[in-house]
Amino acid sequence: MTTIHAAVLHKLSKDAHKPATVQTRDAELELTPAVQSLVNQINDLYGNRASKGYGRFEDDELTYPTAPVLRDMFKDRKTSFVDGTKQLMNVLAGKAMQASASKGGYVLMVHGRSKTGDDWLLVAIINNVASTAVNEKTLEIEEAVHIDLENVRVAGRVNLSAWLSGDPHTRYVGFLKARGDVAEYFMYFLGCRQVVQDTEDTKRLVTGLKDFAHNEGLDQQATDEFLRRAHGYCIERSKAREPVSLEELTNFAWPAEPKKLQQALASDEIELSDGFVPDRGSLRKLLKFHGKTPFWTVDLDRRALSKGHAEYIAERGELVLRNLPDALKAELQAEMNDD
Repeated sequence: MTTIHAAVLHKLSKDAHKPATVQTRDAELELTPAVQSLVNQINDLYGNRASKGYGRFEDDELTYPTAPVLRDMFKDRKTSFVDGTKQLMNVLAGKAMQASASKGGYVLMVHGRSKTGDDWLLVAIINNVASTAVNEKTLEIEEAVHIDLENVRVAGRVNLSAWLSGDPHTRYVGFLKARGDVAEYFMYFLGCRQVVQDTEDTKRLVTGLKDFAHNEGLDQQATDEFLRRAHGYCIERSKAREPVSLEELTNFAWPAEPKKLQQALASDEIELSDGFVPDRGSLRKLLKFHGKTPFWTVDLDRRALSKGHAEYIAERGELVLRNLPDALKAELQAEMNDD
């Protein structure tokens, strides 16, 4: 379960092509079971969305003032949580004004800690939706209002621990990638410079796909087929120099349950950015096993195992090769005869 240190709810009022105004609270939310449940649901929703971007704070803190506000809140401790979030609301309103089609909502800001011990700040814009419900006492149908979690499109999270550690290579800001200028204005609000690392993200994807096959308990043949489908999609994107769409990839590679694969690839452990162009060299690991010592090098097609051309004996840590080509057998035989 997510540990919550503090939470607050403000309001951004804005209609499309209209000015933006803010309404703020003067106190933190009481951390009731309802608040805990809502935060957990939004955190899970954010974590399960495959279409995310990752990056680091912009160097220009005058244009993108979120980083200095967070520094005052969480490093220097000059600003309280509530006062800091009020400052962030003014930044959000300013960036929303620059995206004419953007709309407002209730802005939930949460300071929490993950299971791995990292502190983070989650920001999400949520809205109410009208529905109907049955009155338990009168058995009448009544109008009801609840938070519309199914359509949360604007959310982001800053890994405060990773940011404050000072590692220049860490991507510590993440955000949902919606279509149009909505995602862009929220990215600008976070002060995030998106960092796409084609090779690194391809390696993360390969690891995620292999882990998914293992966790699904697929046999060797099913694993080979699954990884070949994923490789086929990615190699076409690479040839065309077009970015991967995780939605397209999961539908192509795992058509029976694409949402399940999307959720696996959206894991916080993978931090897979949407929009990278696959690196062909890194993709080879979907099809081949590679190993090297001072005495030999092997590149083994995955199908060799499922078709019996090779066998890995785990207990002895040995790889057995079968159906050797005649030329190689002749060379080996000649070496044996010389010995």
